Amino acid sequence: MKVIQSGTGASRLLGSFRFPFSLFVLLTPLAGCSDHGDSNENTATTKSVAAVAPVVRADLISTRNIASEFEPYQQVDVHAKVAGYVKRIDVDIGDAVKEGQVLAVLEVPELEEDLARAHAAVLRARERIRLVRSNIHRAEAIAYQAELTYKRMYSVNQTTPNLVAQQEIDIARSQADATAAELSSRKAAALVAEQELAEAQAEELKAQALADYATIRAPFTGIVTKRYADTGAMVPQGIQSSQQAMPVVRITQVDPLRLSFPVPESMVSLVHTDAPVTVHVPSLNRTFDGKIWRFTGKTTDITRTMETQLLIPNPRFELKPGMLASVEFVLARRDQVLAIPVEAVDEDGKEPTVLVVGPDGKVEDRKLKLGIKSPNRYEVISGLAENEKVIVAGHSRFVPGQIVQTKTVSFDVPAADDGQ
Repeated sequence: MKVIQSGTGASRLLGSFRFPFSLFVLLTPLAGCSDHGDSNENTATTKSVAAVAPVVRADLISTRNIASEFEPYQQVDVHAKVAGYVKRIDVDIGDAVKEGQVLAVLEVPELEEDLARAHAAVLRARERIRLVRSNIHRAEAIAYQAELTYKRMYSVNQTTPNLVAQQEIDIARSQADATAAELSSRKAAALVAEQELAEAQAEELKAQALADYATIRAPFTGIVTKRYADTGAMVPQGIQSSQQAMPVVRITQVDPLRLSFPVPESMVSLVHTDAPVTVHVPSLNRTFDGKIWRFTGKTTDITRTMETQLLIPNPRFELKPGMLASVEFVLARRDQVLAIPVEAVDEDGKEPTVLVVGPDGKVEDRKLKLGIKSPNRYEVISGLAENEKVIVAGHSRFVPGQIVQTKTVSFDVPAADDGQ
């Protein structure tokens, strides 16, 4: 039996032939089935909608973010230079201190006694110098008088011979020489006394310095971040072994801070003094510019990275040591190059590809040669032309040769697409 699939054709056949009523009833539902199949075919041919973006020209910046951590500019556990008992401690954790500010005072009686003895020795040395100088003045007067007497007697003997006995002249001469020698001896004693005074003063300065060590002062401006000792505690001398020595407090300088991070070996060539970087602090939601301050100039054997540091001003103490940050390096910059959104690129294969929608709505699989990558876009070196449309979402729903409708998705193109 031949089934008629068109209503018009069935009418012509019915007009030419006579069919039993029962066959007519059978053909009627078949005709209805044929109409339902046409509806499914129309549904299957409905075009899918593809989200696309045009190939545009943009300024691209390729960056690399490196995790980093803030560190104190300097930090030290303050030890006592002499052993003693804590007489008083003036600071506690969180206190801001200035360089030279008194942190604690130790009680060391033996140092006070040493200082008193040294001071007494200085007084004795000064008194001896005073006495020696007085003796010098007296010796100078005697020597002058003896020399003057000899010269007078000698002069008289020259003008009037035999008026003065030669023996008297010889005695005067010997007295003048004796007093001159005594004067020289007194002056030498004065030099010895002055040396003794200098030694006594040096001992006094030493004793004073040791006594001053009992007053513990801040070595630099910073914050007290730990307190180890309380009033009455015995503090050993700081030069002892680390197992026995107990610090008094810990001082941390937080303005400025060091920002330390490891630079991979592949990026070492980008690191030089004053090289610009961008710092992101997620915990404070802050971003600011910085410059390379110091770097070791050597990569480690294990991680193949180079330790690098920034110097970050922190006048308000908003940044804290231990906070995490991200340092952004600029790897490359391209101006007005062809660019497409990163969402458009399929990198699962050996070569990157995109799905291009032609003017006729047909999907085409296109291989690309890509350049630098910014946070939002790829540079297109070859494979695409400006204003061509690429699919940016749902790649698995489309196949080459498929006819689609397009809906353009807006991707703003800033002057420099740096991901900010």
